[in-house]
Amino acid sequence: MAVEYWKANKEIQEKIQHLIGQHHPDLAIICDEVVAVFREKAGKAGGQVVLGGAKRVAPLANALGGTEFKFVLELAADQWEHELTSKQQEALLDHLLTACRCEEDPKSGDFKLSVAKPDIMAFSDNIERYGMWFPREADEEATPVEQLFQEKGDDLNDAIDEALDGV
Repeated sequence: MAVEYWKANKEIQEKIQHLIGQHHPDLAIICDEVVAVFREKAGKAGGQVVLGGAKRVAPLANALGGTEFKFVLELAADQWEHELTSKQQEALLDHLLTACRCEEDPKSGDFKLSVAKPDIMAFSDNIERYGMWFPREADEEATPVEQLFQEKGDDLNDAIDEALDGV
């Protein structure tokens, strides 16, 4: 059975542009070339529901569609509409935009586009036992969530509740 796809509405496209303006200045030069599409039903990977993904748009797809997109954000419509709050929807869009990279080559002036993997891959059971134990570069500051884990110690639920109070 074929999976159905459709382009996201103008409101979601505007939200993407707003998020790029707020948090992703490296994408500003291509903000009109980032598009969101919905996939009818979420896929699964390793038994986990996949809420969405970021991908580079292939030149062939642009040629066939008569478009100039650089990135596509694929969203699972069933999860978006029935499972995610508006705050979670925004967080998902931001998560996917964070994966999109646009870096200028200082020598040529050309832009290099890529999709990055997340900084941290983790299992919730392991985090519940050990907190945010992952090593960081010496010059990197702890994120607010990591700071809460350090302050709260083993009490993961209190740390999560406190972090969500500000959301």
